[in-house]
Amino acid sequence: MRKAFTLIELLVVMVIMTVIMGMVVPQGSKLLDSFQTRLKVTKEKQELSKQKSVSFLQAKEQEVEALGAIYKISNKGVLTKREKSNDNN
Repeated sequence: MRKAFTLIELLVVMVIMTVIMGMVVPQGSKLLDSFQTRLKVTKEKQELSKQKSVSFLQAKEQEVEALGAIYKISNKGVLTKREKSNDNN
């Protein structure tokens, strides 16, 4: 009766697990990067919505920078988007 694994069997299992981990870990890091990007965009959209409500309630215009653009919010809560200029002057 056999009660333990042989050294070869243990090495084969370790090699298989190493190959599997080599395939899974890079996919996991890509997924994490994608999640962080989506989370940042969601937070910026929430902040833009909050500023829109504040402008409406306080009846004042303001400009907000979010999502790579500048948004002008009217005192009625209307959003107007314009691209950021790349002038460094």
